[in-house]
Amino acid sequence: MKKKVLVYLASNFLLTSSLFSQALKTDSILDLDEVVVTGTRSEKLLREIPARIDVVSPKILKQAPAQSIDDILAMFSGVNTTRSSGVSTMHTNVSIRGLAGDEQGRTLVLYDGVPINSSDGGSVNWNSIHIDNVERIEIFKGPGSSLYGNNAMGGVINIISKKATKPLNINASSSYGTYNTWLTNLSVSSRVSDKVSLFVSGYYNQSDGYNLVPDSLRPDPDYTIPRFMKEGGANLLTQFSLSQQANIDIAYELFLDKRGEGEKIEAPDGEYRHFNHNRVRGRFYGEYKKLRYDFSLYFQRVNYFKLDERIKKGKYQRFDVKSDRDDWGGILNFNYNVSSTNDLTYGLELRNGAVEGGDYYVTSPDVVYNRGKMRIFSIYAQDEQTILDDKLKLQVAVRYDNARFHDGFYEAKGDLVADFNSHNGALKSNTWNNFSPRVALRYTPEKWGSFYASFSKGFRASILDDLCRSGWMWVGPKIANPDLKPETLYNYEVGATFTPLYNLSIAPTFYYAQGHDFLYYVATGEKLWGRQDIYQRQNVSRVNVKGIEMDIRYTPIRGLDVVANYSFNDAQIDKFPDKPELDGKTLTYAPKHQVKGSLNWTGGIVDAYIRGAYKGKQFTTDNNAEQIDAYTVWDARISKWFNQRYYVGFEVLNIFDNRHMNTKDYISSGRIFQVKLAISLSK
Repeated sequence: MKKKVLVYLASNFLLTSSLFSQALKTDSILDLDEVVVTGTRSEKLLREIPARIDVVSPKILKQAPAQSIDDILAMFSGVNTTRSSGVSTMHTNVSIRGLAGDEQGRTLVLYDGVPINSSDGGSVNWNSIHIDNVERIEIFKGPGSSLYGNNAMGGVINIISKKATKPLNINASSSYGTYNTWLTNLSVSSRVSDKVSLFVSGYYNQSDGYNLVPDSLRPDPDYTIPRFMKEGGANLLTQFSLSQQANIDIAYELFLDKRGEGEKIEAPDGEYRHFNHNRVRGRFYGEYKKLRYDFSLYFQRVNYFKLDERIKKGKYQRFDVKSDRDDWGGILNFNYNVSSTNDLTYGLELRNGAVEGGDYYVTSPDVVYNRGKMRIFSIYAQDEQTILDDKLKLQVAVRYDNARFHDGFYEAKGDLVADFNSHNGALKSNTWNNFSPRVALRYTPEKWGSFYASFSKGFRASILDDLCRSGWMWVGPKIANPDLKPETLYNYEVGATFTPLYNLSIAPTFYYAQGHDFLYYVATGEKLWGRQDIYQRQNVSRVNVKGIEMDIRYTPIRGLDVVANYSFNDAQIDKFPDKPELDGKTLTYAPKHQVKGSLNWTGGIVDAYIRGAYKGKQFTTDNNAEQIDAYTVWDARISKWFNQRYYVGFEVLNIFDNRHMNTKDYISSGRIFQVKLAISLSK
């Protein structure tokens, strides 16, 4: 019933806006000629690419009521996020097209073109990407493995950072809101000369947080405290434009945080975690005649720490989890303009991932240690042809990936972890190969519309956590499986973009995908303490995914943007030989229905942005026995720039204080108020 009401309101709103526009002179033109890079690894007009790509523009980043990047991504069709406790959330997943919202590894995330998914867990620390440092975001939907390889099974999200555009620009902001939340930021950028530019920023945020575990789910209310947050970071980007043939970018990012777990027994701050990041990127690029080249190197280290304390059988126990997670590699990409109707893209990529960590008990001498490495070497090529007087675009691509898991080792020492001693020692190495093809067409008969169709294959390699770590997971005790193969997905897709009016865009998309060798926990037959099943991740299931996306964008008058979208996604387990009772069950955290919309008004007495989102029910267990109920959330922001220098903004998130469950364990933060002041000086 709620879904029907939302659709009815959206339809009436669009009709009202249409009638309103007929009474006014419309002098704004909807720009569909945006330039994007994610679909081809080179600059192309959005209308030319045979795929569905959404763009988060600087205007949206500036105006939308949001506290994080994933808050903004959540408003796009086919995208699902799991941020559970606002800025205090320590781990958020962003998934595309129903491929399990609790599996970040099935969606590839790039930062200025280089991957930032962790090889250890496939995760991305969305907290480490500060919203004020981002210029724009491109969302490529559907498998992108033909160009980008691992993790690009459901899609690719490319985050593009801000760069210096003026001789000098200084921006400073500070905001205060609910739960004693402070957010501050300072950035300075400069085009020092025609050849050198610099962008530097720093920020610090903190929040007292709230008790996000409902009373009924708290194991011991006496030990429950709010989940606090403290974080800070710094960014540096230096660019050298030596000539048309030689340009160099060097970037460094630091992120430090401390986030409470919401439980305190004896430790001064209770349980907490930190995910400290260091990221370094270097890029050399240029153009010579018809050849464009781009060589990138990157390194990412995450120093992970968790303080875990508990009362077990009346005794206090504490252990610290310490883990160093490294990812590094290089990408060499070429784009050759063969002719006015033919572009060729090709390149090489090397990715490496490593983890070394363990559980170190403080109240006993027990230690659990694990390590492992993953290396993926890749080669790819893509040919783009323009046919029939620029009306038909043909794209053919293929990528070969060779992956190797090696140097795996596991050891459990001590009485408390003695049940895992039988798994101690070196782990066997494993190598596998994968081919990822893509064939796509876009036909544009007239300016009023275009159509595309594509076939593509995507894959996701297993994470190091599954390959080399034994221990406790949410399912219970589990053991490592170094023999895991990649998950694969075959996707068939058709879509169109219609512009019946120059200020109206309608974009439907239909897709069907079949996934093979999906990973699930399977009981090994072994028992812990003679009674509890021991599990292991295995490639055991086939998955079917079918869906529809409908995007509408309308600009009735200058300054007013109306956006609405609807997503239907049916992601089900098709065949699970080891657990036939799961056949036909829906993947976890994959809502079938989502409706989202927004109004953005700029140029008046104040700027105003209001958005709403309906998310259907989500199952939280593989057997669909437990679920999160459907919910609707509305957010709004009003703001004003004075003389383009001074800014005042006020926003309300979750206007109607809907304390819904975001995950099976955590309740949302409810209504949040925030006031923001900013200053921008430039010359």
